Amino acid sequence: MKIKIYSVLYFLNFYLSGLLIPVLSLLLIEKGATLSNLSIILGFYAFTVVLLELPTGIMADLFGRKKTFSLSLIISTIGFIIILFGKGFLFMCLGIMFYGISKALASGSFDALFIDYYIEHNGKDHLHNITTRLSVLEALGLSAGAVSGGFFPKIAALYFPSLGVYDLNLIVRIVLSLLVSFMSMIYIVETKKPEKTERISIKQHVINSSNLVMKNTTVICIFISVFATGIFLSSLETYWQPHFISLLPNDNMMGLLGVMAFLYLAAATVGSIASNKLIKKHKLNSKKLYLFMRLMMSLFLVATSLQTKIYPFIGFYSIIYMMFGMASVPEGAILNGEVPNEIRASVLSVYSFIFQIGGLSGSLIYSIIINYVSIPIIWTIAACIILVTVLITAKKFLSHVPETITAK
Repeated sequence: MKIKIYSVLYFLNFYLSGLLIPVLSLLLIEKGATLSNLSIILGFYAFTVVLLELPTGIMADLFGRKKTFSLSLIISTIGFIIILFGKGFLFMCLGIMFYGISKALASGSFDALFIDYYIEHNGKDHLHNITTRLSVLEALGLSAGAVSGGFFPKIAALYFPSLGVYDLNLIVRIVLSLLVSFMSMIYIVETKKPEKTERISIKQHVINSSNLVMKNTTVICIFISVFATGIFLSSLETYWQPHFISLLPNDNMMGLLGVMAFLYLAAATVGSIASNKLIKKHKLNSKKLYLFMRLMMSLFLVATSLQTKIYPFIGFYSIIYMMFGMASVPEGAILNGEVPNEIRASVLSVYSFIFQIGGLSGSLIYSIIINYVSIPIIWTIAACIILVTVLITAKKFLSHVPETITAK
């Protein structure tokens, strides 16, 4: 029963994020942002997440993951209240920074708590089950939130004409955030450490976490891959919409944008489920499956970049995300299998931090080279980056004798 409750909370947390996926830029513009400063506002969000990713992970490990997760929900609620009632550039920057703080706090805290609970009751031998569950719940939550978030502006226009076009999205998010926060306080139970164990200092905690990352070749390989994934996904998320529109034979098919968004999120979910079943049924080696799926990601991105017709493009693009979903399960199992419970949130925050840095690095690189090359060439470059990391990781994974590292 506890697993089911945690699953509902995890789903709702990502549903909250999905509510704003289809309208965030339009919402900010309605609230006073302009096309020229929109990127600055969103940049405040990305900068805040990157800046606080590591400190909040340490905070979750040392002061409690339940408290950290609940705090993230409260802070996000404050941020969206500011956006709901505020107007103009400064209010939007302030609100979006609160959102970034909440995102950093949430990153790794509930994941680590959920994984620890699962390991405590089921052991590490079935880690692929919990990583699959988390991947599926994340994809389902985001896709469900995105779909419903796209309808709320129409509902607001029909039944709540006094509201702003996108205010209903904000109101629903604020109400659900408070509900999830209340449910978390009631139902989440954090594993208690033995009373005799002294609380470790922040300095020692950082040293322990750093030792794990620096001395464990497997963790380093995962982080190299995660950095490349950030660069890879940045190229997709930034340019798929303009490239998609360029392939449309006429404007009457613009509705396919929504279909496309749903399909690739659904494909990631299907990939996660399929990967788990393959590992369980055929006892596949997680490292080999991980390498193969990432290789397929890069090859299908190259194939996608070559498409000139809309429907083959949709098909190949969706397969990329299916491969991504299939790679995420062994990746999560490998990483969490190497990480001691007491520093899990910190390491997962490092994971998220490196992913964010990869995404920001990709955005910077692409903003420069897009002036000289086409979108398909950018995608080919991103695919080559993934391929290089596959070769590096394969050399380490296939020749590496697993070591066991514990926090001192």
